[in-house]
Amino acid sequence: MNSAGNQTGMAARRQRWGRIVSEAGASGLPTREYCRKHDVDEGQFYRWRRILKSEAGKGKRQATEAGFVLVRAAGEARPESGAGALELLLDRGWRLRIPSGVEETSLRTVLKALATGA
Repeated sequence: MNSAGNQTGMAARRQRWGRIVSEAGASGLPTREYCRKHDVDEGQFYRWRRILKSEAGKGKRQATEAGFVLVRAAGEARPESGAGALELLLDRGWRLRIPSGVEETSLRTVLKALATGA
């Protein structure tokens, strides 16, 4: 395979694994369970997640500056969490549930601390 073919193949693998990693994060399942359920090699999953995260840190990140992504409005998916609540899945694998009506200054302080790794 020539160089152009290698690059095309690598781009396709990046796209595929980016989708898998994203879907796994949004699923709410533990990684091991997601991989088992979707017949994904767990070792490859961790390898690609590390590669994609490293590349994202080099300026290719499409998520927010703080490194978290809105997963869903928790009030829609989980009525018991309260209408208007938000749930964020951070790139560390943590979930941050934010109730409706939270004070903006407090939320900004928490998000800033998470973004700087404090």
